[in-house]
Amino acid sequence: MRHSQFLVAGLLALTTLSFTACSSSDDDVDKPIIEQPSHVADAARYKVTTFGSTWKSIELSEGGRYFIVKNASILGTKDDEILSGSYEKKGDSYVLNGFGELTITPINKSSYSLQLTNKGKVSKLTAEKAGVLPSDKNTDYLCRTWKFSQLHLTVSYDGKQVYDGTATTTSFNDVKNGLKAAIDASEYKDKLKLAKERLDDFKDFDILQTVTFTHAGSYYVTNSRSNEDVMNYWQWTNANELVIAVSEKEDGFTDKEQLPLKFEKGKLLITDSDSDGHEVVTLTVTLLPVNGQ
Repeated sequence: MRHSQFLVAGLLALTTLSFTACSSSDDDVDKPIIEQPSHVADAARYKVTTFGSTWKSIELSEGGRYFIVKNASILGTKDDEILSGSYEKKGDSYVLNGFGELTITPINKSSYSLQLTNKGKVSKLTAEKAGVLPSDKNTDYLCRTWKFSQLHLTVSYDGKQVYDGTATTTSFNDVKNGLKAAIDASEYKDKLKLAKERLDDFKDFDILQTVTFTHAGSYYVTNSRSNEDVMNYWQWTNANELVIAVSEKEDGFTDKEQLPLKFEKGKLLITDSDSDGHEVVTLTVTLLPVNGQ
């Protein structure tokens, strides 16, 4: 998995970290009303079953975004390619803005015929629809597009603060440079292994733009460089405590990692904290809902 997309952006740290759990709250102040996604009835992920196809899956999100995944094993590349944008329904078809058009025709209860048009080329595919997670308060609130707002990074050693900084998309270099300066100036410089690892993550920084969770059990991360966008899978491990498992693999979650979430006044907070007993590095990412998506 391309961990840098998550570690560097401060989101969904999928390495073997010791996460700091955030307990959920039923207080409506933590989940104020946000605009209902605009395409709930159209939402689905279609897994392409056509043998040898470069197209792996096509998903229409609740919020009117499409995500098309091209299969790395067929393309001969290291990672799947993700194409995304907004879509509109037009008659029996979907206009995929910036890409082309999609027509979906049921074959039977479990199979579908897809006609995907891109730059005048028509691909006729067969597909099956992915299952969906049950609708409930937390799932429905999470399943939408969230945009990056800020990250907050703290480093301490034996209880003494080494660094405390906050960054937005326009001020990330301040935190990167500030962390480096703090490490260099610290009396614990030679002992700050975790902070140095985080600084190394920052060196190949891609600015996180959005994260979209869907009821089909997938999530998509878009970055400042679209060729580094990521699609993976998620499921609840404890819905009441807002803990999810995330994985590169859809079936079995054999490589799953635990990720605690928190809703706070309409925002989504993701926190990971890594410690070796002396050094503690904590990173909290704040995301805001994109209205209608």
